[in-house]
Amino acid sequence: MDIGQLQQQLIELKQKHDTVEKAWKTRHGNKDLLEFLVEVMPRALEAERCSIFILDPFSKNAWVQAGTGLAERQVTVPTAGSIVGRVILEGKMLVEYDMEGQVGAHDLVATQTGFVTRSMICIPVPGVTRKQVVGAIQVLNKKGDGKFTKTDLALLEKLVFVLQMHVENIYVRQELARMMSVMKKQIDELTAKLHAKA
Repeated sequence: MDIGQLQQQLIELKQKHDTVEKAWKTRHGNKDLLEFLVEVMPRALEAERCSIFILDPFSKNAWVQAGTGLAERQVTVPTAGSIVGRVILEGKMLVEYDMEGQVGAHDLVATQTGFVTRSMICIPVPGVTRKQVVGAIQVLNKKGDGKFTKTDLALLEKLVFVLQMHVENIYVRQELARMMSVMKKQIDELTAKLHAKA
């Protein structure tokens, strides 16, 4: 294959790359659905807030995709040393009370957002096509007597079932975005080498 053919193939590959990258960036996907759910879930569970966290497969942090009173990625917590991280790593639901008396990542989030966590229930979101937890749903500050019920848990489990594919798609898009970035760099390097030889 001569240099001209290689250059043409690289141009076509770059165009495909740009098309895919543009589609990922402009696609809002299920953002409206997730924002609707974090608006409705606190009412349904008689709580103050709900957040949907996505695991970052590279940094191993979890970030908010949608949350009551929060912008996307406004809050990021480490998997080590946070309740959300613990739920993701262990794959088990966790209920905590007296959060004001505990030290953890929620204190840093309180400093960033001004929201103080008193109680919470957090449930993992397992992947559909992979044997891995890809995110978590967290509900904060149960109203009334402050105790989450079996009914609350059952409702959250139904929500997890509905959201599994959506959350996994966001998780996978992170992997694709990183691969696309590496691919773009390699295309640019090959293009520069071919231009230097021409």
